[in-house]
Amino acid sequence: MPPTTRASVAYKKKDGSLSVADDRKYLFWTPAAPPGASPSVTVPVADITNLQQTPESSPKVALKVFVKEESYVFSFTAAREQARKEQESVTDILRDTIANAKAKDADKLAPPAAAAAPGTPGQDGGDTGQSAAMTFAKAVSAREAEDAWYDDGRLKNDFQLQRSLLTSNKALNDRFTQSLREKPETVTVPQFTAQFWSTRLHLLRAHAIEKAQKEGEYNVLPEIKHTSVLGEDGQYHKTLNVTKEQIGLLFKQYPIVRRAFDECTPKLKPEEFWARFFGSRLLKKLKGERIERTDPPDGVLDRYLDEAGNVGPIGLGHSVPHVIDLEGNEQNTKFRVNREGWEMSANRHDQPILHVLNNLSEKMMSHVAANDNQQAHAPIGLDEETFEQLQLRDLAMNDVDNRVVLNVRDQQQYLAGQREDDLSKDARLYATQDPSKVLSSLRSDLLPDHLGSDDKGTLRLDRAIGYHTDDESDSEDESASAPQTKGATAKSKPRIGSHNSLATATSFVLSSIQQRRHHASASSTPTAASLGLSQTILDQLIITHNTTTEFLHYFWTLFLSGDASKSTELQGLVSTLDRSVDRINAVAEQAEAERQRKLDVQREKVKEYEKRTGKRRRVDERDAGSGKAGVEVLVRPTVEALRAASEAYRKAWEEQSKEVGLGGGTPVPGVAAAAG
Repeated sequence: MPPTTRASVAYKKKDGSLSVADDRKYLFWTPAAPPGASPSVTVPVADITNLQQTPESSPKVALKVFVKEESYVFSFTAAREQARKEQESVTDILRDTIANAKAKDADKLAPPAAAAAPGTPGQDGGDTGQSAAMTFAKAVSAREAEDAWYDDGRLKNDFQLQRSLLTSNKALNDRFTQSLREKPETVTVPQFTAQFWSTRLHLLRAHAIEKAQKEGEYNVLPEIKHTSVLGEDGQYHKTLNVTKEQIGLLFKQYPIVRRAFDECTPKLKPEEFWARFFGSRLLKKLKGERIERTDPPDGVLDRYLDEAGNVGPIGLGHSVPHVIDLEGNEQNTKFRVNREGWEMSANRHDQPILHVLNNLSEKMMSHVAANDNQQAHAPIGLDEETFEQLQLRDLAMNDVDNRVVLNVRDQQQYLAGQREDDLSKDARLYATQDPSKVLSSLRSDLLPDHLGSDDKGTLRLDRAIGYHTDDESDSEDESASAPQTKGATAKSKPRIGSHNSLATATSFVLSSIQQRRHHASASSTPTAASLGLSQTILDQLIITHNTTTEFLHYFWTLFLSGDASKSTELQGLVSTLDRSVDRINAVAEQAEAERQRKLDVQREKVKEYEKRTGKRRRVDERDAGSGKAGVEVLVRPTVEALRAASEAYRKAWEEQSKEVGLGGGTPVPGVAAAAG
């Protein structure tokens, strides 16, 4: 917009004018009063990230300019038609300027070789310098989008991303909706939303990354297959279903196909061309299959057979240093092994499938922007940093020795105040013993009469390990628990293999198995049947628990913040926590009422059975569920957390009330607790 053309706008309810600089680098807003004032708002056009305008049906005409984390709203104050024209003029100029700037950045990123490459897309169907520029422009914009993933401020203010996450996650949506419905009146919707998402930034970041991911390229030819369809004549006919996306990938990965399509389509219909192509020798050549003599010839497509194998991938054209260029190093290689590298060299084998796979892989990689190499189009040659990284340092003679030298000394003299020639206490004791006496003592301990033998001197293993029969164990238990003269029971030393030892070992093993089963079942999601509750009661309990936990997080955040302005909001949260206990009790009463109804049904069935057969049966209360007791067991930690929060608030309130009574003022619960 030339400087003589100005738009009358209002910014923050102040009249002024909006204009663009002559070089279109800045957007200025100048207030109307005082006359001749300098611009008070200057917006660099390069920093503008988005533009939004009011719809044509709106009576007001406004333009919202987004600059990174800030935004400016300019309301046009002229007549409606004139204001709409001014708004469209300013918007068009800003959009054209931003588009030209992005195009220039893309041209700078384009390699000179790709820009000067011969041929046009209509001839070979390949990517030219323009496509490479667009690829790197997308890489730059994608890198800016990736930066937004790690910015907590953007994640908190991205309402579309939050709405998308709630739509995709039903459990989170139910938790958000229920918490928003039961929030205290002192908490506004923006305050609640900010607190809710501040603890779930990791979910927003993961969802943003998930949405930004796109499916990469794949080899499209194997995915296109014939299907047999039963025709009206009762015979099966081969049909081919090809989508528009598959044709686009086919043209992108195999430029020779696009060239053949462009040259043959005016003469042949597209349907006829594709029918002949998918049954031609050219298709087998592109797939890497051998062409047999029995394959039917095609005078139109066979002329592209010789060119199909010579069309290599159109890469980005950046140079590769010779120190890591394997093909460039082949001229200096003197020793070769048998068939060394035969599958990687283009002229040393006759396997067409390997040619096709190598060319296709290289071509697909060339279509991907190099996000990890921002200097891909730097001047040819190695910079100093790259040279230092690739230098063969192990061959340098004057390399600095960077090994850590360890000086190990004998620290025995510093241990327990001993000298170097001092022996340990056990060593001195063993030195005074006679080896023959020690061996004799060991032999006597291993004799049958010492370990446990019968009257004939035979070794009894049951007596050796201390195992006794049940009678002996019972007598042993009675003697062990017999009262002594002083009124205390004598504790005998437990013997291995006794009845008590076996019972203890059995109970220990069984308890270990039960604990393992409990942990295994706790790791998975519990079901309503395993908890003794119906699915309806369990769903209500889960929603109530999630809502209560959300309010507890919010309470402790405000209580420990020490912010005096949050006292009213904190009082509302305390009352909400008190109502959470009532909601939990209501769910428990519903569970108990449901259990009583099931018991009544079982009692009626037992009475009918007794009348019919004359036999009595007991009512199994376990089949009726856990009822209120089961709910109380599940929510006991939550109830304890509510009690602790309520006690902490009331304790802080009482302490501050005493201080206020002495010094005057209004108590602010949570401030003293946070300060203490």
